[in-house]
Amino acid sequence: MKTVAVCVGLLIALSANAEVAVRAKLVGQRVVSSYPGNPILVCRYRGPEAQYEVVAATGACAPYLVLSDA
Repeated sequence: MKTVAVCVGLLIALSANAEVAVRAKLVGQRVVSSYPGNPILVCRYRGPEAQYEVVAATGACAPYLVLSDA
C-alpha cells in the first residue's frame, strides 16, 4: 500500500509540472521575392499574447505553430 501511495504521489507531482503546449494559429502568409534566388514564403501566426512571422521550411505553411518557453 505504501508503494502505491508513493507512485500516486509521483504521478501527481509529474503531471503538475507538465508543460501545456501553446499553439499559434495561421492568420496569413506572404511571399518575399529575393534576388537572386527563389521567393521566400513567410507564414504569419497569432498566439495568445503575440504575433509571429516564420520563414516556411517547405513550400506551404502549417495550420498552427507549437510555441515553447525554451
